[in-house]
Amino acid sequence: MKVLVLAPFDPAELARLQAAHEVVYESWIELRRMLSPDDLAARLAAGGFEAVVVEAEFVTRDVLDAVPGLRVVASARGKPVNVDVDAASEHRVVVLQTPGRNAESVADLVLAMVLDRLRHVSAAAEAVRRGEWTFGLDDEGMVPYVRFRGVELGGRVLALLGFGAVARAVARRALGFGMQVSAYDPYLDAAVFGEHGAARAASLEDLLGGADVLSVHVERTPETVGMLGLEQLSLLPRGAVVVNTARPQVVDQEALLALLRSGHLGGVALDVFAPEPIPPSHPLLAEPGALILPHIGGATEDVVRHHSRMIREDFERLAHGERPLRCANPGVLDALSLR
Repeated sequence: MKVLVLAPFDPAELARLQAAHEVVYESWIELRRMLSPDDLAARLAAGGFEAVVVEAEFVTRDVLDAVPGLRVVASARGKPVNVDVDAASEHRVVVLQTPGRNAESVADLVLAMVLDRLRHVSAAAEAVRRGEWTFGLDDEGMVPYVRFRGVELGGRVLALLGFGAVARAVARRALGFGMQVSAYDPYLDAAVFGEHGAARAASLEDLLGGADVLSVHVERTPETVGMLGLEQLSLLPRGAVVVNTARPQVVDQEALLALLRSGHLGGVALDVFAPEPIPPSHPLLAEPGALILPHIGGATEDVVRHHSRMIREDFERLAHGERPLRCANPGVLDALSLR
């Protein structure tokens, strides 16, 4: 197949893909260019490509209509949120995905954010940068040793809303710190929680009521949008910390602000925000208890290696007439009679 790779790709995996296919590599990160749907359709059609690998670009119905020779779309995302899967299925285009590609990287960041909130790492570092490291009293009448006094992770309860790949990786790390882990996910069998060292919360209210730290790990769906509003967040014990690396629409940002200002929440750490980027004037940026990051949960070289391997493996399976392991529309495979 002739393949256009627009996603960043691991060099070793790219070489293996090139050994089996005619591959043109135009990573959007290296070229500093993201193609619009119109430009993507024109590039695919002009180049006679039968397959495309995307991370930033969107493969819309219009793209699929304009490129009848397209046979495979590989989305270097956990789920193919940038691909119109229904339209692809109508066109008998196989859609590949890379579930769990960033689970370990996001889990690392979650623990880093938890440590920052409980041990005041970034605030203490910024105080040193401002020349506020002193063994005498500062303007607030405290030495840094007292001002930045935190708590240990050991023995604290980490509550996980959702218990998919990322949450399970977080649980594994938290257990290593000696934390107690509870999780709420009504779509999983009870045995799954115990297999990963987590106690199963009977309800959302049960999860929130015992949490020292709440970490959000659910997708954006009609059911989860606004799931954590002022009423729900108020169920958290006083001093609890809220971490969100999933979807911003799940958590009411105004409620977070109000609960921070009232002192009910001990801290907030967000890697996702609505809108993105966060407006410079947003009041959460002025709150010392808020840590706001620019959506970097999956920003590691390892994530690129993971999705490259997954995509390359499934291209190999397709080339040998075998079913890929990570297909978003398996009905197309049945129509193509792949064993």
